[in-house]
Amino acid sequence: MSAASGATKPCADCLRGYRLEGGPKGKMEELDGVSYYLAEGPKGDKERAIVLASDLFGFGLPNTKLVADWFAENTGLSVFVPDLFEGDYIDTSVIQSQLDAVEEPMKEKTFFGRIAAKAGFIWAILRYIGPEWLRRHSPARAKYLTVKLSTSLKEKLGYQRLGLVGYCFGGSIAVWLAAADSPIDVSVCFHPSRLTLQDFEAIRKPFMLVCAEEDMSFDGMKPFALAALDKVRSKHSIPVQVWDDNAGTTHGFGCRPNMKRADVRESYEKSNARTKAWFEEHL
Repeated sequence: MSAASGATKPCADCLRGYRLEGGPKGKMEELDGVSYYLAEGPKGDKERAIVLASDLFGFGLPNTKLVADWFAENTGLSVFVPDLFEGDYIDTSVIQSQLDAVEEPMKEKTFFGRIAAKAGFIWAILRYIGPEWLRRHSPARAKYLTVKLSTSLKEKLGYQRLGLVGYCFGGSIAVWLAAADSPIDVSVCFHPSRLTLQDFEAIRKPFMLVCAEEDMSFDGMKPFALAALDKVRSKHSIPVQVWDDNAGTTHGFGCRPNMKRADVRESYEKSNARTKAWFEEHL
């Protein structure tokens, strides 16, 4: 789905609510009307920074802030996380039974178990999230907020280069802002939501894609996206890296990993390390 297409429905795994341990170390601030979480980098670098585009939960779960803290500490760069949902977050407590039903990969469920999990997901979307919430927080609106903050970081705060890492809902933003007409210079996308082939064909910035082993939201598009990225690399000489070796993972593992599973924990940790290395090389 393109940025102009309006609201998109999250897949079942978008609603998984695994929480990372610990408490956020940063602070909330505002720039040009956009509220954001700031994880300050210890290096004090005022020329380079990272923007993080969150998943569907936004600041409704602590994970987004904790991931930002990790990147700030390990890259030395400040990380800015725009509030894509403008204070209006999904209440995970009201969909806990649906979250429990989709905690494990679908391939580990019986046929009827898969049907029950998906049916429960649809019911939860209709009753507890609803079309009005999805309309208020469309991909187009989230993209606008990310672009506005990123532009202000360059024009008002003087940053010269910006890297973007996006997850799920924010992963789509990471693809869109890897296009030529963007304030972002380097992009990393974790398991994006629905996109079009044209979205991938438009990439013109160094781009890294991190795939889940099983992804209800992206698996149908993946072969076409990978072919498009090969063309971007060969035809336009754009640095492109794809990681598709994340055992045990489903859509959402990059920001909501089930750390009780050793394979998921390993995939989560190596993906963070690879993202750090990508920014060190290209940002």
